[in-house]
Amino acid sequence: MKLKFCFVLLILLFTSDISIAQDIAVDLLTSENVHDWEDQSIIAINKMDARSSFFSFESVDDALKNDPSLSKYYQSLNGMWKFNWVRKPVDRPMDFYKEDYDVSSWDEIDVPSNWEIEGYGVPVYVNQPYVFEPDPPNIPNDYNPVGSYRTEFNIPETWDDRELILHFGAVKSAFYLWINGKKVGYSQGSKLPAEFNITQFARIGNNTLAIEVYRWSDGTYIECQDKVSQAWRDQKQWTRMSILNVARMGKFSSDRSIRDYCRDIWKIKI
Repeated sequence: MKLKFCFVLLILLFTSDISIAQDIAVDLLTSENVHDWEDQSIIAINKMDARSSFFSFESVDDALKNDPSLSKYYQSLNGMWKFNWVRKPVDRPMDFYKEDYDVSSWDEIDVPSNWEIEGYGVPVYVNQPYVFEPDPPNIPNDYNPVGSYRTEFNIPETWDDRELILHFGAVKSAFYLWINGKKVGYSQGSKLPAEFNITQFARIGNNTLAIEVYRWSDGTYIECQDKVSQAWRDQKQWTRMSILNVARMGKFSSDRSIRDYCRDIWKIKI
């Protein structure tokens, strides 16, 4: 990497056409550092597989009410989050996800919401044309707004020894997630839920949640409309009992299968 920088400096010093020199320098410095949001081979990192929409209730009676908020294993994260907005990725706060990073001076934004509607950037709705010169899978670096979000949540002791699932109803267009300063994963797919198993990242008591949202990604090329950015739809977390913990409770044994368990307990025909 040091050799590459030395080569770039030589180009800038000895090339008569400064614009050509700058183009060459940018190509050299970015050729081996393709961003996830411009990499067509990456649409998710450490994200749970997509599934149908349902919630695991504690009892049949609770399930018939069909209201997850009544469950002691459900927590809504909707509300006012700390928020920072910049016009381009290079200006984003690099270390904002760290627990000791001071966000007290940041604005607050309602989650879920569209940040353009809240006064950050310009909302654009187009049917066919792109809002920037298309060059797939590349995204313009001079104007690709980034929203940095921070909030805190509490994990009760009653959730100990349970898997913790963090659910984002929808985030456009791409985002990274950190819990307590540790990088959890990445997601694209702006009209789809994204879920992450944060069991190994979270702790009993207070936790810090940070997400970094990019207005545009290579996925923008197949969306081609509704160019607004947001953490929209509900943000929530819930728990589920892991197979290990079910076994500890004696619900499974080495000769008792999940198929048998479903048939006997829930009367499900498989």
